[in-house]
Amino acid sequence: MPFTVYCFKHKGPLTEKTKKMKAVIHIGLHKTGTTTIQHFLAKNRESLQKQGVYIPSSIRETRNKLAQHRELNAAIIPSISESGPLFSLTGQNAYNMILKQGFTRNDQDKIWEKYRHEIEENCQKDDLVLFSSEYLSNATDNEIERLKEWMSSLFEDIIIVLYLRRQPEFLVSIHHSFVGSGSPWSLLDLLNRPEGRSILAYHKIVERWSIFGKEKIKIRIFDRQKFHESDLLSDFAYTVGFEMAGLESVTDENVSTDSVETEFLRLLNSHIPPMPDSWPHNPARGPLKKCIYSLSETNSKAYHLTCGEAQHILNICREGNDWIAREYLGREKLFSEDVSMYPEEVASPHGLTLEKCAEITAHLWKERCQAIRNLQQKNEKLKSQRESDATKIKTLTAERDANIAEIQRIQTELQRLLHRRNKRLLYRFKSLLNWIKTRLKKNNDKK
Repeated sequence: MPFTVYCFKHKGPLTEKTKKMKAVIHIGLHKTGTTTIQHFLAKNRESLQKQGVYIPSSIRETRNKLAQHRELNAAIIPSISESGPLFSLTGQNAYNMILKQGFTRNDQDKIWEKYRHEIEENCQKDDLVLFSSEYLSNATDNEIERLKEWMSSLFEDIIIVLYLRRQPEFLVSIHHSFVGSGSPWSLLDLLNRPEGRSILAYHKIVERWSIFGKEKIKIRIFDRQKFHESDLLSDFAYTVGFEMAGLESVTDENVSTDSVETEFLRLLNSHIPPMPDSWPHNPARGPLKKCIYSLSETNSKAYHLTCGEAQHILNICREGNDWIAREYLGREKLFSEDVSMYPEEVASPHGLTLEKCAEITAHLWKERCQAIRNLQQKNEKLKSQRESDATKIKTLTAERDANIAEIQRIQTELQRLLHRRNKRLLYRFKSLLNWIKTRLKKNNDKK
């Protein structure tokens, strides 16, 4: 009797072919080139499938990038009704679908079913199925258990890939992302809040995901000098187990913008929050982030940490980092503790001045005025189009009335002609009838 296993929340047995497949779940972290990796995977999806690496696409792909964040993350939340209000740090984009669609447990099961059906239809027993979503690094114990239950019913072997970035650099980069999503916190605010410190506790993430088995966790260091062949994509291919030969490379994605514009946006976030009263996104923000960040001239001016601040961050994280290094990498230290690249003092962590504020404000004002002009032009165009349409309607109405009158005239004339023809036919019929009567009478008289 062949081995079968029943998938979580779906009907029907899975075959031995499916159960022998291997899964790799790339869970991030954020700000470790995840968007670049996902763009690369989407772009090379067909070529990777020839190598036996399958990337599910039944959920959605957008702009040639993987878009598994929202659905995959939403599917592992045990209770949607208890998941809000939205997290203050992460997950806003991942949960947009929940907010807009009134997500239910039934919707979660449909996501799993779509994945399962696609995988069974397209994969062979020795294939590797690859998932990638950095939002999974934020998953709770219950959410990871739910994911494990489903994954274990499909796959015989499950590997977790996690890239870790040294905390001082990670904090600066993730702070930029939070500000773009609407956070009003400064860099030091983020460091001093429990939510901020929790995202720096990498050992907690590793502990949560160890439910898959310690030997199944692959820790990689996000550092060009540590990458295989000094390249992120080559390192990812080496870690997952596929060949780069014949695959198309991609440029880096989500490069951070100037700290000056980021600081200006952070200050505005206190006055125009992303979600003022409830879950839905605040429409008053509009394209605020895009307008401000369009001013950036370089991508190299990140927030400035001092040598002491960088060392302080490393001190906070040292115990957890050392534990990861010993337990998962077989060494004493996870990261270098060299902070000599940071200055002893900085005049400002961002360089925002009143003159720069005026410049950005002027830019926003111009953008607003241009938007108003565009709306006015659109309104004038619509008004002109409306007047033109009204004229056309009048013309068409007159033509219609004329056509109706002509049809009525034709119908009247047709009725007259029919009546005239009928009279002629009736006259001829009477004449014929009289002739028949006359003939019959003559015939009778002869007899």
